[in-house]
Amino acid sequence: MAYAAQRFPEIVEVALRGNLSLCLAMPPKEKQVRWCAKSKSEFSKCRDLVNTCKNKEITLSCVEKSSTDECLTAIQNDRADAICVDGGDVYKGSLQPYNLKPIMAENYGSHTEPDTCYYAVAVVKKSSTFTFDELRDKRSCHTGIGKTAGWNVIIGLLLEKQLLKWEGPDTESLEKAVSKFFKASCVPGAKEPKLCQQCAGKKEHKCARSNNEPYYNYAGAFKCLQDDKGDVAFVKHSTVPEELHKDYELLCPDNTRKPISDYKNCNLAKVPAHSVLARARDDKSKDIIAFLQEAQKTKECKLFSSQHGKDLLFKDTAVSLVPLPPTIDGFLFLGAVYYQEIHALKEGVKEDDLAAPSKVRWCTQSKAEKTKCDDWTTISGGSIECTEAATAEDCILQILKGDADAVTLDGGYMYTAGQCGLVPVMGEYYDLDDLTPCQRRSSQAKGVYYAVAIAKKGTKVSWKNLRGVKTCHTAVGRTAGWNIPVGLITNETNNCDFASYVGESCAPGSDVKSNLCKLCIGDPAKPLDSAKKCSPSASEAYHGYSGAFRCLVEKGDVCFAKHTTVFENTDGKNPAAWAKDLKSDDYELLCPDGSRAPINDFKRCNLAEVPAHSVVTLPGKRKPVVEILVNQQSLYGRKGFQKDIFQMFQSKDGKDLLFKDSTQCLLEISEKTTMQEFLGDKYYTAVTSLNKCSNTKSGTLQSYSCYGGGGGGHS
Repeated sequence: MAYAAQRFPEIVEVALRGNLSLCLAMPPKEKQVRWCAKSKSEFSKCRDLVNTCKNKEITLSCVEKSSTDECLTAIQNDRADAICVDGGDVYKGSLQPYNLKPIMAENYGSHTEPDTCYYAVAVVKKSSTFTFDELRDKRSCHTGIGKTAGWNVIIGLLLEKQLLKWEGPDTESLEKAVSKFFKASCVPGAKEPKLCQQCAGKKEHKCARSNNEPYYNYAGAFKCLQDDKGDVAFVKHSTVPEELHKDYELLCPDNTRKPISDYKNCNLAKVPAHSVLARARDDKSKDIIAFLQEAQKTKECKLFSSQHGKDLLFKDTAVSLVPLPPTIDGFLFLGAVYYQEIHALKEGVKEDDLAAPSKVRWCTQSKAEKTKCDDWTTISGGSIECTEAATAEDCILQILKGDADAVTLDGGYMYTAGQCGLVPVMGEYYDLDDLTPCQRRSSQAKGVYYAVAIAKKGTKVSWKNLRGVKTCHTAVGRTAGWNIPVGLITNETNNCDFASYVGESCAPGSDVKSNLCKLCIGDPAKPLDSAKKCSPSASEAYHGYSGAFRCLVEKGDVCFAKHTTVFENTDGKNPAAWAKDLKSDDYELLCPDGSRAPINDFKRCNLAEVPAHSVVTLPGKRKPVVEILVNQQSLYGRKGFQKDIFQMFQSKDGKDLLFKDSTQCLLEISEKTTMQEFLGDKYYTAVTSLNKCSNTKSGTLQSYSCYGGGGGGHS
């Protein structure tokens, strides 16, 4: 992971201020990482690490506090530098006044296959017989107030299933509502007496949100269940020791029970890993990451175990700490769904929140898209509003942060959107020869298109001799223009360095200084604006399907696009100056077997059949987005009653604006369909493999998706 360059040495900084003589007299400042320990046992482990995790450049020291909240305050006030916390505390730490951010995540997978998520589960004794819906009046054991598995997830789920009634903090505190629901509890850190009734701490340590309370955290909550102080413990999937699996079961939200080992099919939620928090306002993060990365290489340095207790400083089940992209904040790390669930626990669910939105805020990715969207807004009766973004990933961010509701994405970006918690709700359908699915509200039909390689007729290039040729791509991370061709070439050549295999390219979204941007031209109307060159947006003339084809026409040897691209830009179909005189007969398809075929033979000669572009949104906004789009399509679709006023699937001032121009209709996608199911296992696996292989990043979110962020829903 690349991070910002190191500071200039102090001698240079001081010399530039004219104080060279003073600098020469001063010893170099020692780098230090001050770790915040929230209990005596954590402080003891921290002192052990000081002695065993030696670093020549960075010194570790320990700051002892009595709770996570005290540690967050200490880091905020620059009296400590770092702490590792769960998702609930990531949320709290990201808010005012703390302004902290996650910089590393615990990895529970392996060094080669990182997994920065875990499962929240409800554990019960096999001897009991109650179901999930019968939790009322049971005794409960929790990891701590505000913690992910032990509080946020279970209380959020009880509210969602309407087993627990709470109208918000104006009526009563959430703790008071929960205390009425359970018979008695231990919720370390709670203020409500009944929620501390089952805790085992002595005197001032009773119900403390730290290891000073014996029933605190995962091991503590499970001990509360073991000691028969509770009927159910809300913990993580790895809490119960394997030798005790025979005596305990998981309580499933569907009112069944399953073995402890079947947590993937019986959990309350899949949630983000614990992460290291640091101040967002300064550059201490670099020293913290450097120290922890070096510490993991030292055999004597036991970050993930301790003789002083379980899960001290870090979870014992972690195998490593993974650096996060520098631009990731608490919101992006936790994912929109989990972030909003925590917010709901703080504020309550108001009646206004339950009302279905009457409009969809559509995210546009160029001026031409914004113009078309504005026209749509005008005639939509207030059903459509428009937001502006520069790229598809910016649109995903807007939806995650609640600034937009929906956007249509290519499969490559849909993969990223799915990693961040968005869901597919309506898919484009292209088959002009069979319009039957467009006549039904519910259809099992699924839109597909073909990824193809296009070359000029008469040239010698073929699929088998692409080494050194000039290639044109829609954008890095997109399906037909990047994921499919680059994935195939990578697999066939066993070479991850695609840029060195081909010649010059235009692959918008690549490093502008690399070979992959050599053919790009930016905005011809603004030739001096270098920021436009190789941008993964309409500001790069060679971006998208038509742009990649234009690149082939003007500079390239082969273009990777969809099967309709040639038809849409030749024989007078595209009036642009570069396209108006082009003939479709002058182009051919490159087949994977090395042969060529006419452009209308795409069903036989293609690189892959791939899933249609789809509208994505947050799970909670699925219903209103679908209902509004179905209504708008009935008015302004191909067969719309008012298609003479506006047409959703036509673009006057460009190509493929908001939707692909070849779209015949939008088909609703079943609510139970996951992103992986919609994309198909074969394509999903190909993109996952390509992301691991490729050194080219398509942006923050694509990088982040490798960490499995975004948190899961309920199983």
